[in-house]
Amino acid sequence: MNLREALGYLTVPQLKELVSYLPSGATTARKDDLIERIVVAMLGPELKAIWSALDETQQAAVAEAAHHPLGEYSDRRFRARYQRAPAFHVVAAKSYGYSKGKRTALCLFIQYSPDEARYVVPTDLRPRLQAFVPLPAPPGIEASEALPENPRLIVRLTEREALQEAVIMLRTIEQARVQVSDKTALPGSATQRLLSDKLAGGDYYAAEEKRNEWDQEIGPIKAFAWPMLLQAGGLAVGVAGRLQLSPGGVKALSMQPAQVLRGLWQKWLKTTVLDEFSRVDAIKGQNSKGRVMTAVAPRRAAIEATLQACPIGRWIAVEEFSRFMRATDRVFAVTHDAWKLYICERQYGSLGYDGSGGWNILQDRYILAFLFEYAATLGLVDVAYFHPAQARADYGGLWGADDLSFLSRYDGLSAFRVTPLGAYLLGREAAYQPPAVASSVALSFSPGLYVEVVRGVLAAEETLLLDNWAIPVQAGTWQLDREKSLSAIEKGHDIAELKGFLESTGGLPLPAPVESFIRLCEHNGKALKTLGSALLIECRDPEIAAEIAGRPETSSLCLRAGPRTLVVRTNQLTRFRERVRSLGFGMVA
Repeated sequence: MNLREALGYLTVPQLKELVSYLPSGATTARKDDLIERIVVAMLGPELKAIWSALDETQQAAVAEAAHHPLGEYSDRRFRARYQRAPAFHVVAAKSYGYSKGKRTALCLFIQYSPDEARYVVPTDLRPRLQAFVPLPAPPGIEASEALPENPRLIVRLTEREALQEAVIMLRTIEQARVQVSDKTALPGSATQRLLSDKLAGGDYYAAEEKRNEWDQEIGPIKAFAWPMLLQAGGLAVGVAGRLQLSPGGVKALSMQPAQVLRGLWQKWLKTTVLDEFSRVDAIKGQNSKGRVMTAVAPRRAAIEATLQACPIGRWIAVEEFSRFMRATDRVFAVTHDAWKLYICERQYGSLGYDGSGGWNILQDRYILAFLFEYAATLGLVDVAYFHPAQARADYGGLWGADDLSFLSRYDGLSAFRVTPLGAYLLGREAAYQPPAVASSVALSFSPGLYVEVVRGVLAAEETLLLDNWAIPVQAGTWQLDREKSLSAIEKGHDIAELKGFLESTGGLPLPAPVESFIRLCEHNGKALKTLGSALLIECRDPEIAAEIAGRPETSSLCLRAGPRTLVVRTNQLTRFRERVRSLGFGMVA
């Protein structure tokens, strides 16, 4: 849309308002003449003087729009960046009804395009402005080295926990009966309690007893996230309502935990196994008929792109992160139809009413869920948070929200910082070196391949490691077991991991019997190898078996397994049948 076309949508009184801002004004009252006068001024030498008369905020609005790739002015983007809005109208002291007041000179530069349904700088005006209007500096994000002191603030350093829990969760699934729904793949309450007990640092919030039936529960966060992450990452699969490790999951047990976490993060960005917003229980109607919720991948991509621009190791308030997203145009929609979402009651509590389903209610709650439940669980960000009750007051005016202590279980998240592990997960660093942590555990060895804890307490992942290769005898004591170790090797585990752990905690070289045990298991654990499936075929008599096994056409396709029995690999069966038929023999089931 060029300037003349844009002005054509205005009325004569509106055009007269704009002409009044031109240096020499105009005396005509005809619409075409008014338009011509404005076009000559704006596309000629008077342009710079007209722009100079704008105030600082209006000039910033022109600069943002003129240098935008599409010449677009976005009020949401501008407010997020400058924390104020430019004046498009001047409201008179005695204004009545719905009048917005007189147009300001800013309306000479930024016009509404009905065809595009947005505000733009006309195409022919844009290059003239770009010639002298300064290019706006890119928006920045405010970050700090330290958090403000607050005794109620909980700080959780997630990097080390995630590295431990990736292994813990895989081994728990391998060893325990972890139940999930066949239909939704969601973990049940029993599974979440089981996994909560296994978490290296516990869940973010301790379980609370409900005092009243109507009280809200925070519930597990990490313990819910892990089974979803592992299923989305293809490391665990649901079979008859229980999780089992996939071949990829078995392989992951011998990989570096950071590599496993990186794969889980990349898979989660694309998964459709769960919409994180569904965990905002207070907002109903998400499963209504029709297209209610938007696709999750674009939402995650917008957040991930913003995380890419965040400094590493510096704390960022969640509100600042949200503002930065809008200021940089990394925006997304949560729903196609906010009228179908509601709190408490479908009609009166609908989020379609003005002021009900804004960015703070929908997009911000999605950001909180994504960061707190998934990014933090994977160790991508450290988190600082409060109890969610009354942590945010922005939903208090919504119909039906009077009895809610919080709109979502994630409302308490206050700030986060990208960790060194997070930089690796995001692809900002090509390699990752886990932080060195000295073990406080000491082990001793006794005859009979017994291993005993003599000092310190084993971490959860260390206990699971021993359980994989040894039999628990009593509290703090295990016995290395050949059958269990061979079974672990068959499943893809590397016994070198056990050896490294025992050497690091024993303080001395391993006793000869333990060294011999590990060496023998390593040598014999892969003594046999499956090459594929085969079929046993019985011949009518030994003569036919001898002839088929001895003929050049079929000898390479079968083996003798008895006087009348041949063995044929399944993948060679079609060729074998054809060759046997050429010899004059038929084969039936």
